[in-house]
Amino acid sequence: MFGTCLYDKRQTSTMTPTRSDGITDMYLYDIPFMERHNLCQILLKHNVWQELATQMGYNRCEIDEITKCSYETNDREADELLTRWGEQNHTITELFVLLERIHQYGAMNAIKNLVDSRYHKLIGKSQMSNSTNLNDEDKTKSTSKRISNDSEKILNAPMLSDDNNVSERLRNDNKQSHGDKFDVNECEVKITKIDYEVLRDATNNWSDKNVLGKGGFATVFKGTWISTIVAIKRIENRGTASTEMSKIQIQQSLNELRHLNSCRHDNILPLYGISINGTDPCLVYQLMQGGSLEQRLFTRPANVPPLTWQQRINIAGGTARGLKFLHTFQERPLIHGDIKPANILLDPCNQPKIGDFGLVREGNDNETIVSRAYGTKAYLPAEFLQYRKLTTKVDSYSFGIVLFELSTGLRVYDSRTKSYLIKSIESHDMEGKLLELIDKTAADIDDKEKIFGAIIDLGMECTKDKYEQRPDMSKVLHYFEDHLNFTPL
Repeated sequence: MFGTCLYDKRQTSTMTPTRSDGITDMYLYDIPFMERHNLCQILLKHNVWQELATQMGYNRCEIDEITKCSYETNDREADELLTRWGEQNHTITELFVLLERIHQYGAMNAIKNLVDSRYHKLIGKSQMSNSTNLNDEDKTKSTSKRISNDSEKILNAPMLSDDNNVSERLRNDNKQSHGDKFDVNECEVKITKIDYEVLRDATNNWSDKNVLGKGGFATVFKGTWISTIVAIKRIENRGTASTEMSKIQIQQSLNELRHLNSCRHDNILPLYGISINGTDPCLVYQLMQGGSLEQRLFTRPANVPPLTWQQRINIAGGTARGLKFLHTFQERPLIHGDIKPANILLDPCNQPKIGDFGLVREGNDNETIVSRAYGTKAYLPAEFLQYRKLTTKVDSYSFGIVLFELSTGLRVYDSRTKSYLIKSIESHDMEGKLLELIDKTAADIDDKEKIFGAIIDLGMECTKDKYEQRPDMSKVLHYFEDHLNFTPL
């Protein structure tokens, strides 16, 4: 159905979002050399970069990995940290806000000319008068470490204006509502209401032993509700630096609530209910005891076997089913915008469900121009990163990258070599050496090379440079059924 293709040389992102003053809001990977070098020197002193890493969402193991990989960079760990966070499509403004949280005013001054002047007020007057003082790092406060940097993209949301028309601008741009308080009625759907005290009891008074993960504005707990093991996301007010961040928190929470409750499908993570009568609003989901696809591919425990080729086919095919549903179940397609292994969750039988709907947006039949390209850079196509063109083919591209990871067992981006998996696929294809990339951890079967080739071939079609040439998810699903014997359970 799809023939093998060779890639044209892919472009890197050069267009950045627009700030309120008309100046572009630069992505983190666009920091000029000298500003980046000075910033790294500040962060390296007294290992301040580690405190910043916890704010970004990295856990202890990930911080240790950054240390191991940092020998290749001139500025060592700090430069490696900025590289990794930048690959998730964060902006300099977002970094500026995080630095304020840990009181790194010297670091803020190093990049303050690169952010909107509205944010300069975050630097105290006494700190602004001493912009080159590197002793500000000693003022670092301890912060709670997060377990996963994939569970939340709060700081990846659009920067909000100071005017009184924030809600209207969001509706016009992202087709999603928000307000100054968590209003479940905005979702215009029926949903099970759960008493806050019930959820507190279900988690043994929000015990740390039940924590599954932490994000920018939420902690996810394991609990038992009506004799069912569930995941409970408690949305928390953690004293953020500005009301803008609180608005972003509410915006994404409402977005996830509305879309998850409207999407009932075997391959979509079920939302069981919501609590809005307690200290913190809570969303209750099905607990996916198989973990995420990312965990199964890259960090699985020694006693957990690698995925077989048939399991990989079922996971990819089920994910395609879920995406097809999102794109077709209503008049206007829902575009997930953040398809990657961390957001593909597995049940005990390794059946996939798509989760994390905080970045979902409605699209049109044709392309939609949005104000901000957010998500994870390595999984996003050039037309979205450069020109902010949003179509369902953004999800097709992301799905193609996931296929590359599924078939090779390699991460989308190798921080040690600073190379992308898609480039490695391209070069090996041109040299006729694609089989060198096959994941050797999967059980050896007679037709593994045929399966590997078919998955790679589909991935190449999904990641074509021109989005018009990528298949929609209906065609992708047919491919799995016709060429890989995929049959939904």
